[in-house]
Amino acid sequence: MGADLSLPVTGELLGRVVDNTGVPQLGAAVQLFNRYQRLVGHASTNSDGRFAFTGLPADSYSVRVSVATYLPASRDHVLVKAGLDSVLEIHLATLLSSIEVRYQVPTGAMTDEWKWALRSSPRTRLITRVLPEEFPDSEPKLKPHIFSGTHAMLAVNGGDGGLVDPSEMTTDVGTSFAVSTNIFGKNQLQVAGTLGQSAEFGPSAIALCAIYSRTDEGLFASAPEVSFQMAQVGGFGGQLNGGQPTPVSAAGTGIPTMRTMALGVYQTTDPLDLIHIEYGATGETVEYAQHANRVSPYARMTADLGGAGSVVATYSDGGRPYELVAHQQSGAADDIAIDDLSAPVENLSHLPRVAESGGHLELERTQNYELGYQKKSGDRTYAVSGFYERVWNRRLNVAGDLSGLDGGNLYSDGLSKLSSYNIGRFRRTGYLASVDQRLSNNFDLSIAYARMGGFTDAGETPTDVVAARFLNEKMHNVAAAGGKARIPGVGTRIMASYGWVDAQAAIPTHLFTTQNTNALPGVNVLVRQPLPSFFGMPGRLELTADLRNLLAQGYVPVAMANGQHLLVVEAPRAIRGGLKFTF
Repeated sequence: MGADLSLPVTGELLGRVVDNTGVPQLGAAVQLFNRYQRLVGHASTNSDGRFAFTGLPADSYSVRVSVATYLPASRDHVLVKAGLDSVLEIHLATLLSSIEVRYQVPTGAMTDEWKWALRSSPRTRLITRVLPEEFPDSEPKLKPHIFSGTHAMLAVNGGDGGLVDPSEMTTDVGTSFAVSTNIFGKNQLQVAGTLGQSAEFGPSAIALCAIYSRTDEGLFASAPEVSFQMAQVGGFGGQLNGGQPTPVSAAGTGIPTMRTMALGVYQTTDPLDLIHIEYGATGETVEYAQHANRVSPYARMTADLGGAGSVVATYSDGGRPYELVAHQQSGAADDIAIDDLSAPVENLSHLPRVAESGGHLELERTQNYELGYQKKSGDRTYAVSGFYERVWNRRLNVAGDLSGLDGGNLYSDGLSKLSSYNIGRFRRTGYLASVDQRLSNNFDLSIAYARMGGFTDAGETPTDVVAARFLNEKMHNVAAAGGKARIPGVGTRIMASYGWVDAQAAIPTHLFTTQNTNALPGVNVLVRQPLPSFFGMPGRLELTADLRNLLAQGYVPVAMANGQHLLVVEAPRAIRGGLKFTF
């Protein structure tokens, strides 16, 4: 019994940060996250570039290292083993940063270098002496820097002028920026904005957002993350109430303007050791000829079953649960994940999904219940998810001759060639099974199969018809395969996927919140290519290419009763590219 109780249950995480020439980096910020991507520790490197985390329970962790003028380095799934030292070798560079892990049995006495690393760490530094109260401080107290860990991103993007999803703020030419900084060491603030210009429609689209979070952890939960977002989109000749003239804006220009504002709160808590809960709500207001408001609550609970895997359950009501998707733990291979500055900019691209109902503005409401199971076996992850959703004011993207549709349920924001048609209430069930295989630190491969509700042309003998008797709704098959890769040496990152659906079927996209895989239709490719710095310029340049649904899969032509045709488009094809500068 005594021997069993003496077995170690914790391990040490030791590391050293150097540049590409081997020079130690003083003051590098090192963050340690648990398997739920929750911050559990932070440290700064000493003059030898060393840092240490001691007494860590044996588990899987993630490490993030950032130094000004260098590319941030990160690694997920760093195993801390009981009774062993996990030693990280971190090499920083302007184009390529890497983290290597090795394990060793600790010696009887810790070396002086690691002792100084522990003494310099704010989480492990011990009290060396206590001064009596009658002695005044002879030296001024050190104050933390107001701003630290600041980095920013500026990007210029452009794309085709073809079909664009009205719920995505996509324009022909756009500029976006993002700034991330730490205030007084514990307050993380991210600010992002985007300005887009459509060559065909003229008016611009502008959006701003701010995300605030705090690293302090309370007794039962961490401090909440608060986000604020506002956007304004101008349209030209937008079709409202079935082709009636558009309302004149306050400026008298005849151009309708959509204004949106949203305030969100995201919170986490761990009521039990193996239970992790995320919850929050987003309040939105939209103005476009009329006003519309809603509050969208959401929650996700993860139960860790140890070696048997984990069970995840989610609930959302109102808007689509983008917050849960944004905070979902990534399963991508090391060094493939998108950097943290891309997240706030990505949030700006999502507009509230609006629809017309009898000539009045309505917000699409989605109530979603989802249950999933995940199990990791070595470098392979198995996942299966099932969902049930109900949608009110369900909108479909349509193009072509719209004269056969009810004008009171037809809406166009003027930003794209697509219009939105309100088919009213819609409900469906579905499931998705996937397997993700990590082949190396630079390559990830996944396959998935799903079955869920979708739409087809009703034809002359419609059955189970929705949407004013021109569409059928029934279950359809979906299959997808994808890969994520990083090419060593040149640093190219590629994310590609192909999604197959039944012929002539439009499958509404379901955002899965219990696993990382989403079956997107058609061929989708995202490429990020770092460029060399010029004249010692700090930061890095990067070329990006974003290709979505290249094969135009899921486009459903529909023959109307008046002999005309229209096109139902669930996932519009898009081709975009840009240049991004991060510093």
